[in-house]
Amino acid sequence: MDKITLKNTLHHTTTILPNEFIDHYMIKADGEYVKIYLLILRLMNQNLPVEIEQLADTLELTQKDILRALKYWEKEGLLAMEDTENSSAPDMVQTDRTISTASASQTAGDSDSYPTLPQVPEKKSRNMSEMEKSIKGTDLEQTLYMAETYLGRPLSASELNSFCYITDSLHFSSELLEYLIEYCVGRGKKSVRYMESVAINWFQQGIDTIKKAKAESSQYSQNVFPVMKAFGINRNPGPAELDYIKKWNSLGFETDIIIEACNRTLLATHQASFPYANRILNDWKKSGVRSVADIRSLDQRFHAAAQADSSQDKSSGRQNRQNQNFNKNTTNAFHNFEQRSYDYDDLESRLLEKNRR
Repeated sequence: MDKITLKNTLHHTTTILPNEFIDHYMIKADGEYVKIYLLILRLMNQNLPVEIEQLADTLELTQKDILRALKYWEKEGLLAMEDTENSSAPDMVQTDRTISTASASQTAGDSDSYPTLPQVPEKKSRNMSEMEKSIKGTDLEQTLYMAETYLGRPLSASELNSFCYITDSLHFSSELLEYLIEYCVGRGKKSVRYMESVAINWFQQGIDTIKKAKAESSQYSQNVFPVMKAFGINRNPGPAELDYIKKWNSLGFETDIIIEACNRTLLATHQASFPYANRILNDWKKSGVRSVADIRSLDQRFHAAAQADSSQDKSSGRQNRQNQNFNKNTTNAFHNFEQRSYDYDDLESRLLEKNRR
């Protein structure tokens, strides 16, 4: 009989989950929060880097959803949030390991705190029969039929519960819910989880009509995406990055001026540094810049002043060299003869001899 060799590879392929988490924490936590915690635990056990953007993309959630989950687990005592010295965003720490949640481009100097967001209503699970009974004969029933048409399949109980949560707890009208579905599908996002996340973000921003939702979408298209593109970033902005962009627009700058600041930031720092661009725009604001032409004029004055300083330095340098040459020539002229050497003992002897005579 051939010998069979077994190899234990659990430490490479398995994430250990304490029973205490299952018994006490998992039961009462939101399902999305549990998924986020498990994914963090899996990455940390493998000593892999963990970023909010990565978590959001993997789970098809928004970055604000990830932050809400992390704050929940902090409240439960499973994660600790700390502000790092060189970051405008909090780092999440479990035991002695750090989970990075901010890129190196958001450095110290201009750190912005996250805005205080409205409390999100708690999501409660309901059984299928209860939901079907509450939906039947309402506008929501037609909206859900539209959602199934977009998705190409019937809704699961969990997805149905999400839509009920959006209408009942977040107070979305059927029209706004329809626009939400079209908005997400139009961006290639057919996950109901993602739709719920966007709905929560709109709720926190006070977006309760289609007009406000379209205005927010238009603002993103006109102000946010061009900046991210100028920085070479192919993703949605994080909360701190979005705060910077909103601040720049509040200063009255047009998009072309902001993009010019981004371009100069990349040339100067070779990275997408929002704080550096912020300093450029603040300086332009103090200088009264209102157009790209003003920037060109400011550049010309700067270069003219720099050339004047350079010319003055060169003139001072020439004068110093002339003085040095004069001193050198004067010294040489003074010493340009054959100097005599005297024997003072011999002179003294001659004088004494002369006096004796």
